[in-house]
Amino acid sequence: MENKSSNGWKFFALLFGALLAGLAALYLYKQQNPEYDPWEEPWENSSSPVDLSVTKKEKAEADEAAEEAEADEAETAEEA
Repeated sequence: MENKSSNGWKFFALLFGALLAGLAALYLYKQQNPEYDPWEEPWENSSSPVDLSVTKKEKAEADEAAEEAEADEAETAEEA
């Protein structure tokens, strides 16, 4: 009689272990395969999975710096 009633905790222990293993496998799967929607934002190059807006800002800042340097050179040339 005691043997039959002691099997209940084994069932729940296996169920809990399977649930825990399933959650760990899901976590690892999501780490390896992140979900992203390529149509969520307009990309510069549709084959690129990287947001290129940072490089556009850096390029714009570099262009502004180059224009300022040219303006400074023109002012120094006029003074001479």
